[in-house]
Amino acid sequence: MKRLLDKIMLLDLFAGLGITFRHLWKRKVTVQYPEERMEPAHRFRGMFRLDEDRCIKCTLCARDCPIDIIYIDWHQEVNPETEKKEKLLDRFDIDIQRCMFCGLCEEACPTTPKSIWLTSKTYELASYERWQNLFVDMEELQDWKIRPKYTDEEIA
Repeated sequence: MKRLLDKIMLLDLFAGLGITFRHLWKRKVTVQYPEERMEPAHRFRGMFRLDEDRCIKCTLCARDCPIDIIYIDWHQEVNPETEKKEKLLDRFDIDIQRCMFCGLCEEACPTTPKSIWLTSKTYELASYERWQNLFVDMEELQDWKIRPKYTDEEIA
């Protein structure tokens, strides 16, 4: 009986039209993208960043990654000044082409503040070369450069 009344009264149609009319009177936001850029939301998961000084080389981020895309190699050396063994990073690479940006690597990091984090507000990862930005090494993770500003020379 209820389904028959729903079909006759078209309640779903009126609910959808109500949402449409509510948004009809709101102010629209238009951004001319290459010249202007919007700031992502606070919880936006952008490109990875790495701070090698904070990293304790525990490899928990690589172990907690569900698809094994983080590759870490390190070795120990004796510091001549302090005569203590120190861990040094040889490799910290991330295979971005398979990354889900789930944030489990960030949650696994035991340091405070985190040595690896995803909230870098960088969302412009496109490039003209197909395989250029799909594998990120340690230097790129530390010095992630924000994409260059738009110029008229790029169009020509």
